[in-house]
Amino acid sequence: MEETGPKFYVHDQSTAIQTFLPLLHPHLPFSNPIYNRLQAPHNTPSRHCLFAATFPPPSSESPSSATGVYTILFADRSRHEESQIWIFNPIITSPSPLSQSQQDALTSHLTSAILFLKGVTIPEAPGWPFSPILRFACLHETIGSSLRKIAESRNAMPYITEWNAWNVSTSAVSNSAESKPLPEGFTVARVPEDQLDIVLATSTIKRLPSTYLILPNVGLLNQEGTLVAWCYVAIDGSIATLYVLPEYRGKGFASYVAKELLARLSRGEFKDMGYDGKSGWVHADVKAGNTPSEGVMKSLGASVSWTTSYMWVDSDKF
Repeated sequence: MEETGPKFYVHDQSTAIQTFLPLLHPHLPFSNPIYNRLQAPHNTPSRHCLFAATFPPPSSESPSSATGVYTILFADRSRHEESQIWIFNPIITSPSPLSQSQQDALTSHLTSAILFLKGVTIPEAPGWPFSPILRFACLHETIGSSLRKIAESRNAMPYITEWNAWNVSTSAVSNSAESKPLPEGFTVARVPEDQLDIVLATSTIKRLPSTYLILPNVGLLNQEGTLVAWCYVAIDGSIATLYVLPEYRGKGFASYVAKELLARLSRGEFKDMGYDGKSGWVHADVKAGNTPSEGVMKSLGASVSWTTSYMWVDSDKF
């Protein structure tokens, strides 16, 4: 398939951070997933992450070249078992439904993104050559709907999950949270590394141990120092894992660790891990009807803003 839409340009990491973040910040919380993912400390040179946009890197002649409709994407294709690609277009902030011209532009940009990702070569990256399956993460409903139509028309969508997106202001949690006292002997701390196995064993989403080790987190320990509840914020600013051991449920521990984590993130207490919390937002992908998780999000002052999807696209079909 020949590319007829906009061209994607590769930006080096430092230029991308300087150029993309000022464009994305005014669109928070819509842009929160990619805003955070771009800055994640996981983006080490050895991973050869891809920073790209439909406008070229700035130059002395043209310091800022993002005009009109544009798309920004980030990809770490070497993460074969995890989400790989985050994408943003400001069209998603427009009132819905989109006009026909907006829909056509978005379809063109997304098709070009697939072709760009299919064609880019990064032989130095871990795990090269990459699988043809493109793993898109945290797609806003407007992008998700368009991408789904593109992929389904080519029988190129082997997997999709859909969630409700709950957005919460971390500063609001930090300023308003008054947690009730913990039972005697219980303490709050970062999750001990030697107890990470229980986090891995109970998580329904596959992540590498090395991923968890550098994510902001809060754990609740009982009198014996055993982990009984925990919460993590992922590299894209989402609540990645929130769990309470069955025998400790019904005590408000889920809300407690979530509030504590967001408050600490807002205060910049994870700067040593590379997270400054300056986006001011955290989001959670919650399945509709998951009453316990919905209750926790309501306790944080969050509300459903839109639906999100996680989608795999087979680039060999393009």
